[in-house]
Amino acid sequence: MKNYLGALATFLYIVTYFLVGPWSSSIDLYISGFLLLAIGIPHGAGDHLIAAKIAQRENLTFHLRPFIVYYLGIMLAYAALWFVSPLLAFVIFIANSVFHFGDMEDVQPVESNKTWINLAQTLCLGAGILSFILLSHWSEAFEIISSMQVKVPPSLPKFSLLVSLLLLILGFQKKNVHPFFNTFFALVFGYFLPLIPAFICYFSCCHAITSFEGMRKHLKMKIVELYKKLIPFSAGAILLGIVYMKLATNNLQVYPIFIFLSLLTLPHFLLMHKLIKRPD
Repeated sequence: MKNYLGALATFLYIVTYFLVGPWSSSIDLYISGFLLLAIGIPHGAGDHLIAAKIAQRENLTFHLRPFIVYYLGIMLAYAALWFVSPLLAFVIFIANSVFHFGDMEDVQPVESNKTWINLAQTLCLGAGILSFILLSHWSEAFEIISSMQVKVPPSLPKFSLLVSLLLLILGFQKKNVHPFFNTFFALVFGYFLPLIPAFICYFSCCHAITSFEGMRKHLKMKIVELYKKLIPFSAGAILLGIVYMKLATNNLQVYPIFIFLSLLTLPHFLLMHKLIKRPD
């Protein structure tokens, strides 16, 4: 059962939604916000622990302050890119998400023996996951993406979702059977939910939990011990998010939340795939 928490959480959400609801979108935002703050953001708040572990393994020195400067510097540069060229920033966000979601072992920073077939499967899986969520809720996705000053078509061909399913199938890997079907069922159940809870149920209850468990094993810590170590950095990320939201818009809107998530995701992605060089 523990291997299918994401699918179970999404199923319970949809059962509750149809039995009690449908409720107002604000309730979806509150529930999604809770899942994001409790699981989604903390799963990336341990990047400094992963970086320190990598440095120790490779006989390098690790210092927290330079690491934070690297991290915040990447976020700041990416935020500037969103201001200068929303289209390019959006393309980077999509490419980053595709590779990151498709790599179900992203807590293992290096896989030097990864073949081209493995890479193709990773890209297919990530593209299938992201496109299924977006295409199955395209009218909502269109409004959010358009608010980012990115031009996308208001409607898509009816067969688009079939392409997503094909990509998911092509991305299947035997070594990740449980994470794959956990994700697949969460996506299918999420089809019947609005976009935001469908995305957050996948992101927090599938991707983040899998990553969190992998991080726990990688660091050889108990869950409570690890979560305690993540609280200060999770709180820092939330504080940055609040400041960003205040600067970005006077009213609560959805699109700045996704932009801020992209700012957090880029350095997290770079670290997980060992593209950030840690200071000596």
